[in-house]
Parts: sequence; C-alpha cells; structure tokens
Amino acid sequence: MELNKEQIELIDKRLKSRGIKYWDLRLEMIDHIATDLEENAISNDFKKELNNSLKRIGYYNNLYNLNTQGWQNVNKYYRKKYVENIKNYLKSPAIILLVTLGVIINYFLIDYLPLKTFKLINFSSYIIVSIPFFILTIKLWLKKYGKSIHLDYGIFYFGFALIMINLPLQISGYLDVFYQKFFLILLLPLFTLATFSGYQLFKESIQKVERIKKELSL
Repeated sequence: MELNKEQIELIDKRLKSRGIKYWDLRLEMIDHIATDLEENAISNDFKKELNNSLKRIGYYNNLYNLNTQGWQNVNKYYRKKYVENIKNYLKSPAIILLVTLGVIINYFLIDYLPLKTFKLINFSSYIIVSIPFFILTIKLWLKKYGKSIHLDYGIFYFGFALIMINLPLQISGYLDVFYQKFFLILLLPLFTLATFSGYQLFKESIQKVERIKKELSL
C-alpha cells in the first residue's frame, strides 16, 4: 500500500493526538508506518491496515511514554556530542594556542585593572560570544520550523553555557579578590569552548531537520 498525502496527514494527526508532540519524531514514525504498510498490507482498507500496522509496530496505544523515550534519546545524543566537541577542541593545537593566549592576556590585565573593571571586561566578552545565539535563534523562529525535538535541543545546548554562567559568577563573588580574578581567567575560555560546542550542535540540528524533510519529501 502506497500512502498519499491525505493519508500521511491522517497518520500525523493520530500520532499527535496520542502524545507525540514533536513533528520530527512523528515524521520518523510515519516513515516506519509507511514501510510496514508497503510490506504487510493485504487490502486497500486504509483504516483497517493502519490499525494493524500500529499494533504490529507498537504505536497503537497511548504514546506519551514513547514520546518521552524519544526526547530522552535525542537529549542523550546531544549531551554526548556536546562533551565530545569540547574534548576535540582541546586536542586542537590552534584552539589550545588561542585559549592560552586569552588566559595570558587576562593574566596581565589582573595587575593593571581593578576587580570591577576586570569583571566588566569579562562580562562584555560573554555578551559578545553570546550575540550569535540570539541572532540565530531569532532567524530560526522566523523560519517557523515548528516544534522540533532536534531544534529544541540544538537551541538548548547552544545557550547552555550562557544559562550556566550565572552560577559560577555568583560563587566567585565569595572569593578573595585575587582568586576571583584567577577564577574569571579560567572561566572565559571554558565558556567560549562550551558556546562553540553548542553552536556546532545547533547547526547539526538544523541540518538534521532539513535532511528529514528532504528524505520524506516534505
């Protein structure tokens, strides 16, 4: 049985009503259903064959658990890639050189700037590094991709360093002046590496979404 556009839309609505809220998860499931119908359908009764297919695959009942499992698997993938990207950066001589240069510049600034000015310069650096996050997020929103699990986690890990930076900055305020400066010296390169790792995942998530749509001709 070969599905037409109307039948695909009916399957999509059914999966959505059963708890699959992310459209890219639904598309992958629709692909499995279509393959199963092509291989196992024995009649042209779409509703009957669809019910049989959903039972065979395990999509017939409430799918909230499957939806949860889906986003957990995607999160696990992106979390692993996030850490791997940072590790790979630290293996690159060029990246290590840039990080070292940044640490050295900040180290010399310690002796010439008061703590307040030093913090302001570092905070400005965080803002500069984070600007692309806001620009690309807005562009993504304007494209109206819909609620995508891959894009959700791509955006999350892109902004993860920005979200988490507040806690160590607050903790540093309880340290002596020298240790505050030393802490900030190490924090900026780590923040930058984490942000670039998130950006790489952000790009990958967009490419994945575009590939899913292209493969399924949507």
